[in-house]
Amino acid sequence: MAEQDRAPTAPAREVYSGNAPATDAALAQRAAAREAAFLLPHLRPGARLLDGGGGPGSITLGLAAAVAPGEVVGLDLRPEPLAQARAAAAQRGVPNVRFEVGSAYALPFPDASFDAAFAHQVLIHLREPVRALTEVRRVLRPGGGGGVRDVDFGATLHFPLTPRVEQARPLRCRILEHNGGNPWLGRTHRRLLRAAGFARSEAGATAQSAGPPDETRRAAALMQAVWQGAGATALAEGWAAPGALDALPAALDAWAAQPDAFWTAVSCHAGGWAGA
Repeated sequence: MAEQDRAPTAPAREVYSGNAPATDAALAQRAAAREAAFLLPHLRPGARLLDGGGGPGSITLGLAAAVAPGEVVGLDLRPEPLAQARAAAAQRGVPNVRFEVGSAYALPFPDASFDAAFAHQVLIHLREPVRALTEVRRVLRPGGGGGVRDVDFGATLHFPLTPRVEQARPLRCRILEHNGGNPWLGRTHRRLLRAAGFARSEAGATAQSAGPPDETRRAAALMQAVWQGAGATALAEGWAAPGALDALPAALDAWAAQPDAFWTAVSCHAGGWAGA
């Protein structure tokens, strides 16, 4: 492994719950037009932007289009999805983006070196979100803005309430907390930004839902992908039997096939601006 692709050290016991190839494949379906819609009106051509935790780069490439010819740097703790991101950038002919391995707790950039920053579904996995946001604040130029977006598990629901699928939700929250995250972090964005030294902030939320059969099938596939990574923790801690996890994909498929199936999740977002 090349030196630049070695993962930096993170705080003790912090583990990314979605660390699985299927999760990265699902994340590659994300887009800036949807996941970063609240941030796009604040971006300008020529700005330099940091996308932290961008994984396979699908959002990063959309942000690069928004600030072109300005440079976008995609940062992720894991080298594996960055290879996919570099390939996607080359395939789409995006010249103003590059990808690096790095930690949100020690951004490898000088002070005041970016005009904007973005982190999608990153803070929810961190034990020390204020520490990470303080680093983001450090690398922003005066007046620069940072955008964050995270799902809040307190505002997710599905129907019908099939037993196996219903049992998976509290277990997923338990795994996330055990690995260092916070399932209910989204609602606290403005407090976190203030604690990190941002001068002002704005917040909002968007709901993603699945009702038609094609959407419920995609929702089931996403949840199956998430469990490929999260299930390892459940098994290691003895919180679920192998048979129960093995049966979960079929239970999710059966739920998605119900004629009245419905799922929704709320993601909270916030923007914070550095002072002069």
